[in-house]
Parts: sequence; structure tokens; C-alpha cells
Amino acid sequence: MRWAVAQLDLESEEQRNCQLLTIPEAERTTFDGQAEIRIPLTDESADSDFEPTNFEGRLCQWLVGQLNAADLPISIRPLNQPSAVNDIAQNLFAAYQVDDGLVHLGGCQLTDFPFLRLSFADAENDQQEVRHVFVAHDGSAVSDELARNLGLLDIEPVLKLPPRIEDTALQSLITAGRRVAAQTVASRDPNATTIEPLVVAVVWVKHASGQLDFTIGDTTVSQAFSGWAKLVQSQPYRSPVTGASGFHLSATEDGRIDVADEIAACEESGRRVLRQELVTCSVTGKHVLEEFTETCPVTGEHCLLDQFASCSNCQQSVSKLALKDGRCAACRALKKIKKDDPRIVWILGEHGGLDRWNDWQLAETKTVYIAQATGWTRRLLAVVDKESLAVRHLATGSRLSSYWTPVDEAVRDELLK
Repeated sequence: MRWAVAQLDLESEEQRNCQLLTIPEAERTTFDGQAEIRIPLTDESADSDFEPTNFEGRLCQWLVGQLNAADLPISIRPLNQPSAVNDIAQNLFAAYQVDDGLVHLGGCQLTDFPFLRLSFADAENDQQEVRHVFVAHDGSAVSDELARNLGLLDIEPVLKLPPRIEDTALQSLITAGRRVAAQTVASRDPNATTIEPLVVAVVWVKHASGQLDFTIGDTTVSQAFSGWAKLVQSQPYRSPVTGASGFHLSATEDGRIDVADEIAACEESGRRVLRQELVTCSVTGKHVLEEFTETCPVTGEHCLLDQFASCSNCQQSVSKLALKDGRCAACRALKKIKKDDPRIVWILGEHGGLDRWNDWQLAETKTVYIAQATGWTRRLLAVVDKESLAVRHLATGSRLSSYWTPVDEAVRDELLK
């Protein structure tokens, strides 16, 4: 009743338990010449001073007739839906934290979409109620939950300059609405016959689409948003670089914006960079830029440059983590091999003088082969580059001693050729 009076822009005054309605002079004959009638707002409808509000009564019939007599379709809208871009923006902005920067609208458009509301008289169990069936702009049925969330049950008239809808589009919605209503009636009462709606109204629901811009210094990144204006919510920014998402944004030292949790300081230089650009030193556990490290040829792990030391056996520079009692893990893991092992065949083929030695043991790192041979009284150690097969280190030692003596250049060729 309140909506119908407001929609028809009738003069009325709401009192304690009734609405005092002024009847236009041209319509007073319908109400026995009365200039005013009292519409009950409570259960005191038995009072003879109140106008009956049943569906068959003259008030309901007159209101329905007045509503349906309009040339243009009745336009209504959710009472509390956002009506301006600023309403959308402020709700979205509040979710974000931008270190030393700001969030602002990169663009936003509010578009009115026509939903349809069909209102039916429902007198089930002697309880007279108005039941609404809602149809979305695409002709689909609107669930009760979506209707509540969009505010379709709490509406207000659009009396001035309502959005336009083509008659063909309106008729398509009405056809879809009748189909949805018929299915609803049939599900509640299989024997029910199709009934006509009291009133059909177009509900104008605003849809918002646009983007948020996050700016820090001279750099800006964007996050698109789209949804019904009343329901649109802030979404976490998703980084195209790291794939991380979140509401807290920050920038690297060179100005790249990302989720704050994905930015960290290099523990060697202090530079703020993306966390994925840092490596972990296997010895100290520090998170540092790769440029301050090398990969240990034995462990294959990153290590700060000052955390390398030479293996007393093969003389390779390896991480301190790979050393034990001065020897690297590769030298401690030498395994006996046959002379037809492809790796030793390659080495002997390149350096024929080594073929005089037997009882070979071999280990390998990412960069070298460590080959050791044992004779009757002497031992030989050759560290050979994997790619070029060049001998990086050559040493000999007594079979009864654990120490090695590097081979002089003068003797080197004699042993290798």
C-alpha cells in the first residue's frame, strides 16, 4: 500500500496506526465522495473508520487500476543501492593498503539493467499477501537470495526521468516473467490455474564496472572490477608477475608494484626486491640477490662468495657446507669403476699417458670429474673439466700417505701424454 501510494504520487500522511490518504477530486466518486480515507497499518482493520484492504475491495482495485493505467511502464529501483560512482569508490578503496601511494578510480561506469517484478495476489490459508516474482534482465528467474541481496524487496518509485526500455524488450521480459510465475505456481499447487499479476513493474538495478588504479611514485598498476552496484566488493590485487594476490601493495626499490608479502630486502645489500629474485645462501641461510652468490659445484646450491673454500683434495672452490675435514663431499664419495666406464674412457682417450694407471675411482660434480688411480707405490689424482676434458688439477702422492703433491708443469706433460 505504501509503495502504491508513493508510486502514484498521491498526497498522504502516515499516522500512528494508519495512513491518511487524500483522494484526487476526480476519483472521489469511487469512495462515495470521500476526500480522505484511512488505510490501516495494523490489525485494527475491523474498525469501521478504516478502508478495507482486501484484494477484492475498492481500494485495492482502484490502486491496481491507477497503476496499470500509466502509459509508461512502472519504474522502481532498490532503495539503498549505490547511485553514484563515489558511493562505489569509497566502499572499494577502504579494503586496500598502498605503502607510500594511493588508490584511485581509473574509470567506472554505472549502467541500469531492467529486472521485472510481477506482483500476484496470494490468499493462501485465508492470509492475503502480495507475492512477487522477479525476472532478471536476461529473462532468467531471480532466486529469493539474490532478490534480497540486490534489495529488490525494498524499493522506491522512479518518478522522474526513468531509464528507457524498448517495448519489445519489455514484452520479452513479461513473457519470461509469466513463464517463471507459472512454474512457481505449479510447483506450489499442481492443480492451480494461471493467474494474472496485479501489477508489473520494471526494477532498475545498477551494474558497476571499471578499474582501480594503484599508484606508487611513477608506477601505476590496475585491478578491474565488475558486478551489481549493491554487491560489488573489493577483490584482492593479483600480480601478473608473482601470481600472488592481496590487499596490501608495496613497491620494490626500482619502482615495481606487487603484493607487499612478495617484496623483501636483500640481506647483503639492503635493496628491496621481489622475494622471488632472492636466493638462500646454503651456508648462512641469508636471503640475498643471486649476484652476491655462486653455485657450489658439489652441492648445486647457492652460496655467498665469502662462504667458499678450497677442497684440500681436488682444490675446487666449494661451499663450506660441502667440506668436512678439509675435503669436499665429492672427494669423500669416490667410487671404484671399471676401466671401460664411458667417463674414464673419455678422459683416457684425451690424455693417453693416464692409461698406464689402473684401479680407478671416480666422482663427479656439476663441472668436473675427480679421477683417482692407485699403483704399486704411488697414487694419481686428476681433476678434469667435464666440457673440455682439460685437466684442471693434477697431483701425485704415496700410497701410504693421505697427502697430495701438485705435479710440476715439467712433469705434467710426461704424465698426460
